[in-house]
Amino acid sequence: MLSRCAAILVLLTVAACGGASAKPALRDGVVHVVAVENTWGDITAQIGGSHVEVTAILTDPATDPHTFETDPKTAAAVSNAGFVITNGLGYDAFADKLLSAGGGNRRSVLTVADAVGVRGDGVNPHLWYSPTYVQKAAAVIAGELTRLDPTDAPAFAAGLKAFLAGYQSYVDVVDQLKAHAGDKVAYTEPVPGYLVDAAGLVLGTPASFSRAVEDGTDPSPADFDAFQTALRTGAVKAVLYNSQVTSPLTDQVKQLAEQSHTPLVEMTETLPSGTTFQAWQTAQAKALLAALS
Repeated sequence: MLSRCAAILVLLTVAACGGASAKPALRDGVVHVVAVENTWGDITAQIGGSHVEVTAILTDPATDPHTFETDPKTAAAVSNAGFVITNGLGYDAFADKLLSAGGGNRRSVLTVADAVGVRGDGVNPHLWYSPTYVQKAAAVIAGELTRLDPTDAPAFAAGLKAFLAGYQSYVDVVDQLKAHAGDKVAYTEPVPGYLVDAAGLVLGTPASFSRAVEDGTDPSPADFDAFQTALRTGAVKAVLYNSQVTSPLTDQVKQLAEQSHTPLVEMTETLPSGTTFQAWQTAQAKALLAALS
């Protein structure tokens, strides 16, 4: 995992190397940021403090982010932004159209997947569940804010340090989860896949089942049978359930978990309102720890 000192070093490196591209003008002395996902938006707001104004596009944890449709208000926000943050890996492909509509000559764009070095087809796009990727992304975001507004560099460095200190609560719970390394779990979608990997847990159901659910298609009969068998026989110790994207199939999985007395841990893709990114992630990780304990 990226240490706090290493993260700050990345910040300084990015800030030093970013000078050649066009700089968007600051408005009212702040960097106007549009983050497609409110996960990255909250992190940016914590780092930037009063020196940024952040607008997030995907904000409702009760709505399926895969069915999001843009509107003129969203398009205008992206067009007028000085700094746009996307996730990449196809998760927010609609943002590409918004970015091509205008504002490119005065706007900085950061794709988190590129910033943390994750590429390829079929890669899990839910990068904010990885402690390593979050710490790297936070450092790069702080570095880009510094490049765009060098006068407030000390504030961004302090904001990064404070965010990483708060995020340590999540990292600590992930470390506690490692006591259960090797335990098998199931998930309806690979949303928490990076958390599962970081904790050393094992997916005890077919990965193709979860990919089919995420893609909105029906799993094969063999995969569905294997998923049911894993729960009914107690082969998995918990089911991580994406409560944000539901269907008759996922409702059936939820019912099966309840019938088999397999702990069900609800997780979402989008940060709920009224909380911070690190508090949300820590609470979910603690719920998983309790289920496995």
